[in-house]
Amino acid sequence: MSHRYLVLGLLSEKPMTGYEIKKRAGSALKSVTNASYGTLYPTLHRLLEDGAVRMEEHIQNQRPARKVYAITERGQQELKQWLQQPPNDDQVRREFLLKLFMARHLEPDSLKTLLLQRRESSRARLDSLERLRTTASASTPPNQVWVTEYDMEMIQTELKWLDRLIAGIGAAT
Repeated sequence: MSHRYLVLGLLSEKPMTGYEIKKRAGSALKSVTNASYGTLYPTLHRLLEDGAVRMEEHIQNQRPARKVYAITERGQQELKQWLQQPPNDDQVRREFLLKLFMARHLEPDSLKTLLLQRRESSRARLDSLERLRTTASASTPPNQVWVTEYDMEMIQTELKWLDRLIAGIGAAT
């Protein structure tokens, strides 16, 4: 999980202190992240350096200044761009490969269901990448286009492999 986008997303709700960000992440996103202060504060500092967030110090009586972070227009644009991109499939891919490795414990119908679900998910990712590629403009950096095209080729190869495997299971049952 990218803590960068976690922080940007939370700050897009409202300005917060580091403590409030940690508390909000823990309460609302406990099943998604276990972000610690050791992760959040370095992320906040990088976002400050990049101009994606700004920080204001609020003076308090007999206490250290309260640092409140807010997302900037640049941060809003970065978050919006990230939200429109296809999700990172690395964790999903690892879990699928582990299940595939353990598939000898599945009945053929259950294995076929697993493969069909993966095929549907891969097809959806490919469709999303195709939309992203068609909306790319002349100002889109070539390396971004290359990464998109690479991802598309990898997914197309996976879809062909899944189709062969699914057909083989259908023939064997």
